[in-house]
Amino acid sequence: MDFSTILVDLESDRGYAARVDVAADIARRFAGHVVGLTTLGVSLEPFRGAGDEAGKYAELARRKMEARRAAAQQAFDTAMAAAGQAIGYTHLVMEEESGWALAHEARAADIVVLGQPDGDQGMPALMAESAEYVLLEAGRPILLVPHDVHRLALGSVAMAWDGSREAARAMADAMPLLRQAEQVTIMTVHKRGAAYDEIAEDALPAVQRYLERHGVIAGVRLEETAGEIAPALLDAAHAVHADLLVCGGYGHSRVRQLVMGGTTRTLMRSAPILLLMSH
Repeated sequence: MDFSTILVDLESDRGYAARVDVAADIARRFAGHVVGLTTLGVSLEPFRGAGDEAGKYAELARRKMEARRAAAQQAFDTAMAAAGQAIGYTHLVMEEESGWALAHEARAADIVVLGQPDGDQGMPALMAESAEYVLLEAGRPILLVPHDVHRLALGSVAMAWDGSREAARAMADAMPLLRQAEQVTIMTVHKRGAAYDEIAEDALPAVQRYLERHGVIAGVRLEETAGEIAPALLDAAHAVHADLLVCGGYGHSRVRQLVMGGTTRTLMRSAPILLLMSH
């Protein structure tokens, strides 16, 4: 499998240029096509009893939507032209909520390129941000891009392994990138004092053989931490100079992670490098 269709979120924020640059980089590496998605939100119908004012409201809303469509198209055209090479792309505009639209369109894509959620975690704990919603609902891997990362570097790739279904899914989804990486390291982080997971570690030789059959020679790094898993995993990725971290998302109850925090949410908000996640 290659990444032939790359869906990228065109939300107008500080990470816009970085996401488009990375999406274009993926397309360049795999001769793929970039699909940029602009969402305008759900349009509201005017109050039925508003009389003549309803028509005025509808016309004003229509003009506003058209202006936003035109501005979004121009911004995307400019960003893709700046990619430097002729890369095929399509611009979609949907009058829908961002998370739903991205998850819906992702089902006809190979990977979804999204911005890293804000680290302030300002949303109420039980409200999923777009990235979390897409991870859970799209059935496709997501690539989270920090706002200051503008290229798909694959000098070193770290792959988190805990023996879970989600970790296995992420490994398979990331295979096109793993094949192109100069160095791949399988990482298992064990929490000191917790029940030791021999199953995850015992599977490492089989995981290495699986990767080798796909043309990927991977090393192994075992870590133990007295603290939380996510910071230890990021430290380990930093130690091998990783450009990309691959991991499964929400291996435990999502509600529990949203309320208590959790590895997935921490990685999504604080990883300083590209983060590929699958669920």
